[in-house]
Amino acid sequence: MKKFINDPTEVVDEALAGMALAHPELRIDKATRVIFRAGKPTQKVALISGGGSGHEPLHGGFVGPGMLDAAVAGEIFTSPTPDQVFAAIKGSDGGKGTLLIIKNYTGDVLNFQMAAELAQGEGIDVEYVVVNDDVAVEDSSFTAGRRGVGLTVLLEKIVGAAAEEGQDLASVKELSNKVIATGRSMGVALTSVTLPAVGKPSFDLPETDIEMGVGIHGEPGRRRTTMMSAREIATELVDAITADLDFTDSPAIVMLNGMGATPLIELYLMYNEVEQLLAERGVKTVRNLVGNYITSIDMAGCSLTVLKADEEILRLWDAPVATPALTYGGNVATQQTVEETVQATSAVITDASSTTVAPEHRQREETGTGITLAMVRQWLEIAAQKMQENKEHLTELDAAIGDADHGGNIARGMTVAVEKLASSDPDSFAEIGKTAGVALVSSVGGASGPLYGTFFLRFGQEIGDVDEIDVATLAAAFRAGVDGVRSRGKADAGDKTMLDVLIPVANTLEAYVDAQLSDAMSAARQAAFTGRDETVNMIAQKGRASYLGERSQGHMDPGAASAALLVDALGIAVLGE
Repeated sequence: MKKFINDPTEVVDEALAGMALAHPELRIDKATRVIFRAGKPTQKVALISGGGSGHEPLHGGFVGPGMLDAAVAGEIFTSPTPDQVFAAIKGSDGGKGTLLIIKNYTGDVLNFQMAAELAQGEGIDVEYVVVNDDVAVEDSSFTAGRRGVGLTVLLEKIVGAAAEEGQDLASVKELSNKVIATGRSMGVALTSVTLPAVGKPSFDLPETDIEMGVGIHGEPGRRRTTMMSAREIATELVDAITADLDFTDSPAIVMLNGMGATPLIELYLMYNEVEQLLAERGVKTVRNLVGNYITSIDMAGCSLTVLKADEEILRLWDAPVATPALTYGGNVATQQTVEETVQATSAVITDASSTTVAPEHRQREETGTGITLAMVRQWLEIAAQKMQENKEHLTELDAAIGDADHGGNIARGMTVAVEKLASSDPDSFAEIGKTAGVALVSSVGGASGPLYGTFFLRFGQEIGDVDEIDVATLAAAFRAGVDGVRSRGKADAGDKTMLDVLIPVANTLEAYVDAQLSDAMSAARQAAFTGRDETVNMIAQKGRASYLGERSQGHMDPGAASAALLVDALGIAVLGE
């Protein structure tokens, strides 16, 4: 792998530092990884978007007058945490409300929604919209819905202009939904993507093949086929989009977007084909963008976005904009001063490879017959160690059916949870669960953070004021955690998720309420391993893997694998192995 990087774990922070130096019109909070406009918030509806890094210039490159007020940067291909999004909301609040623009990925939706709830609890008026324009994905109950891709850029420009001219929150949200309803996108990959932390292509795409309908994280699309001519590829993209929505006799804004490694000469060649094909189908292109606007690190390929454009949308599209990645339309107020360029705060980033706790597996205390506070803390320490030891394996599992971020994320999150426990020294099961849960929500990102965080929060809350946990209490607490994950993630047994481990474990513990703790834990661990292994033959129904359909079969679910490690760690802590 040849890349301009120092340390793969520091890529996002070092890139943000460079962005701050390159663009004094922005203010970057290093601690929260939020890119703000320089200067104080203005009295207008604040627009905030964000997501995993690796799609530059989306989203930070579109912060500025006429577009976003703030963008939140997660780890590469991993959604930011609720704490990060909440910081963006508070830092952009001008008293007129906030609209969150969310791409339709499970992790983004969960984390942004949780942040909205936090802000609403403090009296900030927050609404959100979900962009779901990718026609390559079937929009059904068997997937997480259509992905949000290229239309996000056009939406941020159009509603950014509406907010800039003083429209209220309800009007800006209504306009957003109008744009979402009338825009469609689809992409194609010529090569895979290489994540810095992985160091090799995230999926295998032979030199002779292309992936039609690829996602911006490298998720497979409609089909894999042999390489075709530019006109043949353009025809398939245009046909898919126009078959999904009738653009006949409608003026349209068209974006031909590069995925990161496609030369501009090839993008212009493709645009030549696209506009001719659209015209043949009765679509009149009245505005366009050609270039890299929403990328996938170093993927070669392109995406096509088409949006119906009435007089209102064209007026807002033509309004002035001044951002690092998109500027046109004359003079706009930038509201920056040199002194306000960058906050001097420093990010505190946990390096799991250097801070993982390596507990000694002591024999469990003989003061009682149940699970003590010390055992629960040891459980989390052992889990953190196991996640670190299996980080690369979990990443490989996720690379096969997801976006190759699960191993690093869960290892980092469990390490942070252990550190928080050490510094806060909670004195009850509820406080341990709360501390671990909040740490996971705040540090993991993606869908795993809210899901595992919810599990521990509910687990601790259910136990109540007891000195030790017996089998019946453990079963009830585990069930409460499982129900929380099920509710938060809208998934169930058989969907090829972590629930295919957690639900069998909860069922097993309930069946062993009258048994010895050692017998119950042994059975629960076996249920976890069995549930994990059974996901191999399942077809994913929820989450990012669901976009693969039948191609997800034959691969172990990474969430199920990490859940099994979590249950195994509990067994070690309880049984004293």
